[in-house]
Amino acid sequence: MSASVSDKPIMDVYARLSFAQGGDTINVDDQVEWCSEAVVERGGTVGAVFKDNSLSAWDPKVVRPEWNQLMHRLEAGVSSGVMVLDLTRFSRKVMEGERLVDLSSRGVLVWSLSGTYDLTTADGRRHFREDMVTAAGESDKISERTKRGKLRRAKKGRVHGGQRSFGMPGWAPAPAEWEPGDYRERVSEEKLAAERAVISECYRRLLAGESLSGLVRELNGRGIRTVEGSLWRRHTLARSLRRPAIAGLLQHNGAIVGALADVEPAVNREDWERLCALFDGRKLGRPPGHKHLLAGIVRCGGCGAALQGTYRSNLPPYPDGTRKREYRCRRNADHPHGCGKTYMDGKVADAAVADAVKARLGDPRHADQVARRLARFTKRREKLNAEIGRLNESADSLAEKTAAWGTERVDKAMAPILERLDRLTAELATLDEPTDPVAAATDIADDWDRAAEHGDFDTMRAMIRRAFPRLTLRPPARWGDHSVTRFDWDGATLARSPGEFSAR
Repeated sequence: MSASVSDKPIMDVYARLSFAQGGDTINVDDQVEWCSEAVVERGGTVGAVFKDNSLSAWDPKVVRPEWNQLMHRLEAGVSSGVMVLDLTRFSRKVMEGERLVDLSSRGVLVWSLSGTYDLTTADGRRHFREDMVTAAGESDKISERTKRGKLRRAKKGRVHGGQRSFGMPGWAPAPAEWEPGDYRERVSEEKLAAERAVISECYRRLLAGESLSGLVRELNGRGIRTVEGSLWRRHTLARSLRRPAIAGLLQHNGAIVGALADVEPAVNREDWERLCALFDGRKLGRPPGHKHLLAGIVRCGGCGAALQGTYRSNLPPYPDGTRKREYRCRRNADHPHGCGKTYMDGKVADAAVADAVKARLGDPRHADQVARRLARFTKRREKLNAEIGRLNESADSLAEKTAAWGTERVDKAMAPILERLDRLTAELATLDEPTDPVAAATDIADDWDRAAEHGDFDTMRAMIRRAFPRLTLRPPARWGDHSVTRFDWDGATLARSPGEFSAR
């Protein structure tokens, strides 16, 4: 039944505080107490109470769940109206105020400590709208003052506050028993130096063409954590490396406006711009490369289908903190030929295959074949060609974004790429063609370990295919069997497998 607005109106109480220090709710609770008393004094009945603590009524990105529940009750006619401390507590957006005006035909009441709004009359709606516009204008003025203050701080080289970034000075993580007002230590210079060394290493290796995924895996394996003590992820590492503060710069509204005061940059501005351009030039979607070394290479000894790599989020992680993973023969819509019976732990399989590849390709009887397959130019020429290729891809990708980004933004992102391309092309022209392009790989173990260290899955997968073109894994004899003796290195089992291998 709808609430009556004539005798003893049912008034919902709404309280909000834009920012509560330490999550304190005293101010919000006071609002509820005062508003509840006012409802009773005016002859009404307190309905539901809604409190949004530390939530902005102006920021369009902020969702106020309690406010949404209040509006559902009012629009459904469950209550007669709303009681607030003042109109700015209800909202600072004119459009949200119009939702109440739309309910005027139902006689919805709007009360505040300073008075009431009769939305059933033209004058009442006019006063309500004028006060909503005033509330919105106050927010706009506050926003403008805040932005000007941030810009002044940025031009003076001062940061806006907030949590410490990786490699930047600031407060050390607060202990569990810490409370506001307690003493808190700053991050030591030794720790900052170590973090800056990690940043420099990441820049050097990413600009040399290594994968972001490979760096994430290595950092986590080395026990290097984020400032919160969490494992690194692709997006968290990329976000940290893209911060202008890494290069000693301050950014305001997307533009560089100054340099950080009293902060030593971890990298120079040129390298920072190159890495940002490299990230901007990457296409959206799944990152290139392979997440699982043996995925698509190892065949199921039961049906001949290619095994797929998958993470086992429901299982405890490995001792080094990385997620548990496995290779499995899948049977689903994407893999209709799979039997679903063959599987093996990812780390166990990768380690076994690594040892086998180094043993097989290191055999002198395969030396000539290995030399032909691993022929390459000089190391410097190889690096130059690889980086030129990556930069051209980045430039092509950026060009495709002209319609979405606009010419000015694309040109700005493209400039460091084109400048770097000119320098690399000029250097490449000065290098002589190798007189002997076929250089034998005399130490397979070193080649494999070097590729593994750099996260170069393409090279590692190529070596696996050369060593074991028909690598097969037999189904387990019992549940939980991850024995490496199940590997059929030369694929004899596949001759008896009726699956998709023969039709490959």
